[in-house]
Amino acid sequence: MPNNLLALAPSEQAVFQGAPWWVYAVLLLVGLIAGIVNTVAGGGSFLTLPALMWLGGLDLKLANGTNRIAILPSSVTAVATFARHGVQDRRLTVRLLIPTMIGVPGGALLAIYLPTILFERAFGVLFLLMAVGFIAKPDTLLAANRRDPVRCPPAEIALFFGIGVYVGFIQAGMGLLLLLGISLFHARELLTASAVKNAVGFFMTLLAVIAFVAWGQVRWAPGLVVAVGNIFGGYLGAHLSLRKGQRFIFTGMILVMVVTGIKLLWPK
Repeated sequence: MPNNLLALAPSEQAVFQGAPWWVYAVLLLVGLIAGIVNTVAGGGSFLTLPALMWLGGLDLKLANGTNRIAILPSSVTAVATFARHGVQDRRLTVRLLIPTMIGVPGGALLAIYLPTILFERAFGVLFLLMAVGFIAKPDTLLAANRRDPVRCPPAEIALFFGIGVYVGFIQAGMGLLLLLGISLFHARELLTASAVKNAVGFFMTLLAVIAFVAWGQVRWAPGLVVAVGNIFGGYLGAHLSLRKGQRFIFTGMILVMVVTGIKLLWPK
């Protein structure tokens, strides 16, 4: 692990010492929008990753690590807002945290040493197929009185362990995968599932941050600028979810799934 982890890289100093004001403004705005998207459904990283590369001057691997710093605050504010309004399920949160947290470190190491193309293509197909399925049968997510579709603890553990590996690897689409997993194994109203998703996502992202900082894969200046926008985005996203309800979350989730799937499959 490299020394002097908090020091700015020369390329980072070059980008941010004398950068025009609009660079900071755009990064803040991107962080705000991504915070809303991540809180409602997931997929905000497909906004922050390009911004960190194009405006922050980072390559893909550094952007992937730095992005964890950028999106962590939205999880904090979203979790706090849901909890303050009594929308939470601590028991389910703890149950899902165990396998996901075990998977995160392995995924982070894969991200540091392996290319991302195979993960991107596989999950691009998954998101598009699931979007079509939910459009055809929206009650799969929206029905409040449905029974648990699947009762198979080993399969549940394997799925959420895989989600943990994916989140450690690339992060983008984390919220979507968590919502899909919760819908598959647990009957919860979508608003409650969204609160659980944000709580689990916070702890997974925090663990990934620790791993990427330890391996020197974080550039603090651009990450913290985007993080400031994310704080407000997480707050706004949680309040929009509470006010607009399940249909709002469902619509946002489907839109993000389609855009995410196309983005992952789009030729580089």
